[in-house]
Formats: sequence, structure tokens, C-alpha cells
Amino acid sequence: MAQASVNSLRLYGVAAVESGQLASLAEGTFLVHYRALAAIVEVSPYVATPLDEDEMAKYLHVLEDAYAHAAVLPAPPGTVFQSHSVLMRWLELHYFTLTEALATVEGHAAARVSITRHNSHEAAETGRSFASLAAESLRLLRGQAAATVTLPKADSDDEDGVVARASFLVDSQRWQMFQDTVSKEAKRQSALEFQVTGPWPPYDFVRMQFGG
Repeated sequence: MAQASVNSLRLYGVAAVESGQLASLAEGTFLVHYRALAAIVEVSPYVATPLDEDEMAKYLHVLEDAYAHAAVLPAPPGTVFQSHSVLMRWLELHYFTLTEALATVEGHAAARVSITRHNSHEAAETGRSFASLAAESLRLLRGQAAATVTLPKADSDDEDGVVARASFLVDSQRWQMFQDTVSKEAKRQSALEFQVTGPWPPYDFVRMQFGG
């Protein structure tokens, strides 16, 4: 068990980098190369670690650091491989899927949009439900993005008046254009308020597989 703990690696994400790149993409981590891919890792005990606030903050910090230098596919928080060889087998097995996914997200950033009902409006005033108004805006924004994911509601959304949440994979060169489109929608849909956060790594657009 002690040997496994010494050799185990926590995976933060997979990046597209030059095979000769030795420098880490994020402080406190190092790269494990396989052909055109590099796993962003750190030595970690092979045990389940509670994903508390500090662990999540570190996870986000590492990925955002790496994202500033390369296209990155985020791994699920807390992912640990038992050994270097197990990680290499996983990279080999999923190599083509990972490279295709990196090609899709390269040059793109995620924008998270939250739509909230305006405090000064009542649904009856609009003649339409807030949900249908938000859905109309999301359809328009979808046309400005390479991909869209509807985000699940948070526990506090009803209390906070949040009508809808979505994440958009936006071409980095068109980021300002996307923000301008959201601003125009906010003016057009006076019953709703829009909040955009980002640019983020593509957290909402990656689903890594670890079986097999």
C-alpha cells in the first residue's frame, strides 16, 4: 500500500502540448506525456480525498493556470490513478477520443450564463412565463456558440429568482461578440437579468471515461 501511495498520481486534466515540453502548465504539477497529449498531474496518495472547499479551489486554480497556456480537458475533481503505468494505459486507450475532444475545444472558452427574473416585473406583466422568455434568449445565444449545455438548477435558484442557467462553448476570437449579444438580449428582455462569467476552461463540455 505504501508503494502504491508513493506512485499514485492525481489527474487534473489532459492538455495538447509539444512532446518536448518539460515545463509544467500549472504550479505544483508536472506533465506525463503520451504522444501529442500530456496529463497534468501531481503525486497523491491512492485514497479517496474529500472534495472540500480548499480541494476544489486548488483544482480550479490548476486548471485555469493550465488553460492560460494550452487547450485543456478537465478531469473530474479528485481523479487519482494508482500508478504511472495505469495512467499511461488509460491515455493510450483513449488517445484518439482525447485528441478529437481537444481539437474541438482548442481556441474556445466556456461562458456560463445565468438568467434571473427582474425584481420589478411580474410574470403576468409580460403575458408569457419567465421560462419561455429565457428559453427564447438561450436559443438565440446558442447560435453564437460551438456547443451548449443546459446547467442543472441549484438549490437556491428558486429563492434567488434564477430562471435558467447554460454554458456556451465560444470561439475565443468571438468572445466580445458573444458578450455584446448577451447585453443586447438583456436590453430586449427587460423582464430578465443576464449574468455572464468566464472565460472558463471547458468544464461543462468534457465527460472523461475511466472504465476498461
